[in-house]
Amino acid sequence: MISHKAAGSLFVLSALTTTNEFMIISAGKSTEKSGTRLERGAGFPHWTAGFFLSGLTETVCGEETWLLPGKSCAILEPNTPYTRTLKKPQNEVWMIFDPRASLLNALRSRQGAPGTFYIAFRDPEIWKLVQAGLGELLRWWGAQPPQLLLAENAMERVLLLAKMAQDRRQGAGLDERIAHAIAYINERIGEELCIEVLARVAGLSPSRFSHLFRETMGLAPMKFLEKRRIERARHLLLTSDLPVQQVGFNTGFPNAQHFSIRFRKLTGQSPSAFRQRPSRRFGELNPQRDGDGDGDESNS
Repeated sequence: MISHKAAGSLFVLSALTTTNEFMIISAGKSTEKSGTRLERGAGFPHWTAGFFLSGLTETVCGEETWLLPGKSCAILEPNTPYTRTLKKPQNEVWMIFDPRASLLNALRSRQGAPGTFYIAFRDPEIWKLVQAGLGELLRWWGAQPPQLLLAENAMERVLLLAKMAQDRRQGAGLDERIAHAIAYINERIGEELCIEVLARVAGLSPSRFSHLFRETMGLAPMKFLEKRRIERARHLLLTSDLPVQQVGFNTGFPNAQHFSIRFRKLTGQSPSAFRQRPSRRFGELNPQRDGDGDGDESNS
């Protein structure tokens, strides 16, 4: 459920029901005044995306804070809590959707918080394509099938353009030494890792490595590592029948209690509660499983 607070009023947008035929659930364009506050808890079961045409918005997502200006977007996975506060009047095109497997794989962010990414469109040609796609989305949203597919095609196009812009920015500015360290993290996510080991992989001193990593990635190395562990844990919880304790162990957490505390801190939910969420019904995420009960984390 999304609660929207503005000028003393409270508006609520409940989770909508989708069908297997279409990805898109809802879409629209909004204009909000400075000071408007938007909150979303951990229980919203769909993907969301906001494309900001103008304005300035402060978004708090987990332990990260983003300032989203015009010509930017934010894309968030299901069950990702956030708080947004408008610093300047904002024009936004937003969408709620359940991606098919091909789009889901494309949207998986390689860097940053699990299941989220933010991108500022610096290439004017890509931004023109995004604007055209958003116009088509708004034009055809609400049409009857098969015309509704035109809205879906437009939505998919702008999402892929956003991901392409993010990948270009990350690929162009990624230091080769940092890339080696990230590859090492991905290959050994379940092992005990420390700054000294990662610095040795990168061929740098620990202090130089920490500085360069934060400068390149926007996060300290150990925070990046923890978020990668949580991202992998989310995937295992949704796609496997491993007990929660084993998921934590496989992703580098020394015990179930520590895993549960850190998972809740970064996602807003316990591992068991996350496993039960409706996101498990997506076709690519083992739909036959109904989820375990809310038992002890170590025995789930």
